[in-house]
Amino acid sequence: MLAMVLLLALAGCGGSEDSSQAHRQDRLYPAITGPTREFLVNNGDNVVQVYGREATTAEREEASEVIGRWMRARAAKDWEEDCRYLSQTYKQLLAKDAHSVSKGKVDTCAEALDYFGHQASGDYVNTLTGPIDSFRVGRGQGFAQYHGRYGKDWVVSMEREGGRWWVANATPVNRET
Repeated sequence: MLAMVLLLALAGCGGSEDSSQAHRQDRLYPAITGPTREFLVNNGDNVVQVYGREATTAEREEASEVIGRWMRARAAKDWEEDCRYLSQTYKQLLAKDAHSVSKGKVDTCAEALDYFGHQASGDYVNTLTGPIDSFRVGRGQGFAQYHGRYGKDWVVSMEREGGRWWVANATPVNRET
């Protein structure tokens, strides 16, 4: 009788482990923790959400400040100020493309943003409503994620240059498009 009770007790313990393991398997990306979990999309594109690691609080605050200033300049169409927050790599690419397309009439980042207009900078709306919610970083690249205007989630690509984070694209990306 005692052997039967022990056997049933052991079987019961195994059953609870199985159900907890099944629960972990049902959870989308169980190893991913922190604020990026808010942006996971079941059966969707989660490349940004699982990229690298979640940034430190200091890194996230730095990125929020840069993005906030960039967004205000972009919304005001203040191209000189806008360019101050873009990575050198992106500014060079932007100016080179504009120089080529304009047949040499455009040489600088600010001229390029003015020349390309909404094709480069989108709708000029500041989609940021507060600090960013998540910042995924790795190998000199980062992706800021935030719940912004219009009830939509947004991503801003960033690059690390000279020990600081810079915006790496002239417009935020709406996660729903």
